[in-house]
Amino acid sequence: MVSGMKKTIKKGSPRSLAIAGIILAAVLFWPSPRHAAGAEPDSSGKSLISVESYVDRATITIGDRILYTLRIVTDPQVRLEPPSLGSNLGAFEVKDYKFHDPVKTKDGKVINQSEYLITTFTTGEYVIPPITISYTDPQGEKKEIKSEPLFILVKSVGASESDQEDIRGLKSPIDVPGGYLGYLLILPVLALLGAGGFLYYRRRSRGLALPEIPEELQRPAWEVALFELDRLRESDLLARKQVKKYFISLSDVIRKYTERRYEIPALDRTTEEIRGEIKRLRLDPRITESLHGLLFFCDLVKFAKYVPAAGEIENSLSEAYNIVNSTKQEEVKEEVLVAK
Repeated sequence: MVSGMKKTIKKGSPRSLAIAGIILAAVLFWPSPRHAAGAEPDSSGKSLISVESYVDRATITIGDRILYTLRIVTDPQVRLEPPSLGSNLGAFEVKDYKFHDPVKTKDGKVINQSEYLITTFTTGEYVIPPITISYTDPQGEKKEIKSEPLFILVKSVGASESDQEDIRGLKSPIDVPGGYLGYLLILPVLALLGAGGFLYYRRRSRGLALPEIPEELQRPAWEVALFELDRLRESDLLARKQVKKYFISLSDVIRKYTERRYEIPALDRTTEEIRGEIKRLRLDPRITESLHGLLFFCDLVKFAKYVPAAGEIENSLSEAYNIVNSTKQEEVKEEVLVAK
């Protein structure tokens, strides 16, 4: 009989413990699924856009880098706005990023994928907050969709046994043979070398003239920046379809102004590094975010092959003027205080 063939598993038996261990291991070590936001359908029920975000690992030690991937699948008639992650990652900061070229799937969808190397230097449990994606649907209506939050555990770096063994006691001092006679013989030689060096420097300094200060550095930083912005606005770069060169010039103008205005090497720094330097100056947060947003948008055009619309180009130039004019007033006030 079938009922007679059944075997019961007693509680606490080796077999039941083994099965329970397998189930527990499957729950604990099964890889976490990717987090995807709900798709946004159109009036006919077809999916217009979906967002998927995931990381290469959910547990790191302090200072390690995480590869954060944002994957957006859209209908070909949907127009995306570039996502801005700089101020939206909570305790994490972006060290590097890469935008892939859009890829079309067999069913006609468009895949836009971007990758970001992020890190943090504090321990604890953190959440990468949802990223808001703005887009325009085929009917011209502006909408938003958000990615799902991701949970990250940051651990401290503990000392290993090899590190502890590497610490050794101090060795005894080494005896150096010799007396004071050697030092007495060296002193006249050093005195002669010092006198000769002084005479050479004095003779050479008489024949050197002060370097001429470039004309650009003789004018205030805001005046040079406004002049260069006017010259960029009147150029024919946009008429000749040189959009990338236009934004390279726009970025250089703002970077040079920032370097002279706040005395930071903005020309040699990445956008995220400039944002960190400006934050340390404790300026108005609106100025910091406005400057970071403009430079980030210029980077999209320069490196990610993003093609901005005419309105976006005009807004970028207006934002550059606003940054210079809003910080110019602070510079004028400082000069008046010094004069007093």
